[in-house]
Amino acid sequence: MDIKNKITNLHLDVLKEIGNIGAGHAATALSKLLHKKIKMTVPDVHIASFEEIMELIGGAELVVVSVFLRIEGDLPGNIFFIVPVAQGERFIKEMIEDPSFSFEKPPYPELGLSAMLELGNILSGSYLTALSDFTK
Repeated sequence: MDIKNKITNLHLDVLKEIGNIGAGHAATALSKLLHKKIKMTVPDVHIASFEEIMELIGGAELVVVSVFLRIEGDLPGNIFFIVPVAQGERFIKEMIEDPSFSFEKPPYPELGLSAMLELGNILSGSYLTALSDFTK
């Protein structure tokens, strides 16, 4: 049986609540990192294949900035932190205090790439901490 057929509305509601708490923690971490107020919306929950994820974010042709993290342990999985290229550039410019950073043409400055990876780690860590606290 396909996993989508096993997921009930209650399961989706629980996942949405966990996502909301995790996103709130991640938004707080981002706010502290950038020293700015962060607005967030309540996350939505979808059970999707990798191919479906690409369509949900705008199609396979859309170029994005992404950090991928693999989760291991009792609840293995993956986390993708995906933002439009312009948003990724804005985050990096703020973090490294370099208004000239750009994804326009490789090679990309290592400091900017490192900052993006750290941002993905911090946000994912905040989200996973909320998940861990919620599920004990």
